[in-house]
Amino acid sequence: MPTTTDDIQALKRGWKVGFGDDDEFVDYFFANYDDETTRRVMRNAEGEIVAQMHCFVFDDEVCGAKACYVYGVTTLPEWRGTGLARQMITEALAAMRADGVGYAVLIAQEEGLRKWYETLGFVSMNHTIDVRGADDDMNFGMDDASLNQGLYKILNEEIKELTHEVRVNKIMQTQ
Repeated sequence: MPTTTDDIQALKRGWKVGFGDDDEFVDYFFANYDDETTRRVMRNAEGEIVAQMHCFVFDDEVCGAKACYVYGVTTLPEWRGTGLARQMITEALAAMRADGVGYAVLIAQEEGLRKWYETLGFVSMNHTIDVRGADDDMNFGMDDASLNQGLYKILNEEIKELTHEVRVNKIMQTQ
């Protein structure tokens, strides 16, 4: 289904509800990083967007594999607990695997979220990760880098584990 202007407004509202970011950041993110290739959504029976996430593919030069940074996963409060985020992430990672992506990585700042992602097969890293935007060096993590606890999920069995420090630099230039 093509994205409409109303959809973009719904995505922005959902982002603000999910993360509490101000209008300036939300407008900037959607103007510079959101597009049909990165965005995944779940809709209700009426076609309204009720859950969203972004997947940014990049080349991991240390691993020699393509990887995916999962960002901005959120579900509207009235739809939480329905399995939509789990389904959305599972489908997105299956598509990434089919496209030859070796692993997915994300940052979950809260312990409860880390535990939830572990139920999806993600494993905690022993270090933080650094994720930066392309032309603007936007920080896709927390301002306090110590909160950028990474989790990863292997999508290609040729990669046994992820032990090196991941730096997803220039995220949009690698697409």
